[in-house]
Amino acid sequence: MTLSYSGTTPTDVDPEELSVFFVYGTLCRGQCRERCWPIEPLAVHPAWVTGTLYGRDDYPAMTAGDQRVGGECWFYHRTDANRVTKVLDEIEVTNQPGQPNLYDRVRVTATLLHSDKLLHSDMRLAGQRDLPGRQAPGTWSASTYHYSTDPMRDGFSEICPGETPWGNLAVWPPEKWRIERDI
Repeated sequence: MTLSYSGTTPTDVDPEELSVFFVYGTLCRGQCRERCWPIEPLAVHPAWVTGTLYGRDDYPAMTAGDQRVGGECWFYHRTDANRVTKVLDEIEVTNQPGQPNLYDRVRVTATLLHSDKLLHSDMRLAGQRDLPGRQAPGTWSASTYHYSTDPMRDGFSEICPGETPWGNLAVWPPEKWRIERDI
């Protein structure tokens, strides 16, 4: 079943006061680690970043690349960023004392996705003025996690982009992003 997103980006918070996290796997809505976020987000919105996506049955991995990788932007108030980052770093085995990184935390540009099923108030807002925290209308600087070694050595397979309600995207798991005619 395809998840629906009823919210938009927070419009009642100064964009300079937001921290954005892009996730593409088990931390997404409807996945096994959705409940691991330490606090409720201000909003969750589908988005894509540039990278190369790999998958296994248990979880995905992303590295730098040139594909459009689908996922979600989770929006938090800046005052909550350290708490959220600490929890995500533990989950992703990043910067943990005495352990090599499984993932590295990196900054990416996330582009929000829009469809007829989403509210468009934030899309109009983005087109009308340049907001801090955005590189271009509809984009946000976000934290995400790249796999720290070659995913192929750890049993991952590259995921090729496929058709979704928002165009061709590499996504994990593919069932989450099926278009209605496939259901």
